[in-house]
Amino acid sequence: MGAPYMTSVAKCSFASAIAAILAVAAATAALESTARAEDNAQAAFFDDGILDRVTDIRGSRGRARIAQLRTRPGGQSYGRWAVEWWQWALGVPAGSNPLFDETGENCDRRQVDDTWFLSGMIFFPGDEPHPVTRECTIPAGKALFFPLANQFFSALLDDPPEERTEEFLRSIAACQEPVQAIVEIDGFRIPRPERFSTGPDGSLSPLFNVQLPPDNIFGAEAGPGDEGKIPELVLSPSAEEGVYLYVFPLSPGDHVIHWRATGCTPGNVQDITYFLTVGDELS
Repeated sequence: MGAPYMTSVAKCSFASAIAAILAVAAATAALESTARAEDNAQAAFFDDGILDRVTDIRGSRGRARIAQLRTRPGGQSYGRWAVEWWQWALGVPAGSNPLFDETGENCDRRQVDDTWFLSGMIFFPGDEPHPVTRECTIPAGKALFFPLANQFFSALLDDPPEERTEEFLRSIAACQEPVQAIVEIDGFRIPRPERFSTGPDGSLSPLFNVQLPPDNIFGAEAGPGDEGKIPELVLSPSAEEGVYLYVFPLSPGDHVIHWRATGCTPGNVQDITYFLTVGDELS
C-alpha cells in the first residue's frame, strides 16, 4: 500500500498536495477528538462513582469485561477472591511456583476452577525489579483474577495472643504506599485501576489461613516458630491488602494483558506482560 500512495502524492500539484495533507490532518484530528471523548466518557463513568455490575472495554481483539468492585463475580467478592489467590500462590511448591516464573511455563499450576489466577513477580526488599513476559495457554470459558500490587502478613500458631488479633494483623498487612498502576488488555487502557482495592475502602478481604507445602517459597520447615521454622507449616491467621482485577472469560484466540504497578510495598515495581492463547472449546 505504501508505493501507490507515494506515487499518487508525487503526481499531485503543490496545491493539491497541501489540500491532501490538510484533509489527512483533519481526519486525524477527528479521530483523536473521538478517542478523547471516549476516554472522557470512561473517566466520567468512574468519577461519578457509578457501580455497574460489569464494565465493557473494547480493545484491538474484541471486548473484555471487568467485574466491578462491589459485586460477586464467580459467586464471591473481590476480597474473597484475593484470599483464594494468596492460598493458591503460597500453596504451590517453590520449584514450580508462578511467582518466580519468567516464561509462563508454570501458569497452569493448581488451576482447578472456572477462575484462573495470574501473578506478578514475588518482591522482597532489596530486589532489583525487571520486566517479565509470559506466554500462557488457558482453556476457553475461564475468568481471570490477578493482583496489580499486593502484600500480606501472617501470624504463626504459637505467636502470643496480642499478635494474632485482627487489628494487629491488618495494621501490618495494610499497604504502606498508594498503588499506582497502568493496565492494558488488548491495547485498551483501563481507567483508574487503583480503585479495585481489597482494603478498608474497597472490598475488604477476610482473615484467612494458608497451608504451606514442604517445598515452600519461604524455605521454611515444619517445627516450633524458631528461625526458619513454621509450626505445622500453617500461616494463621493471615491478612492482606492489594489491588486486583477480575476479568470475565476472554474470547478464543490470542490476547495480551500488561500491567505496570508500583507501591503497596515500598520499592515494589511490577511490570508484567501475559501473551495469552484462549482455547476454542470449553473444558
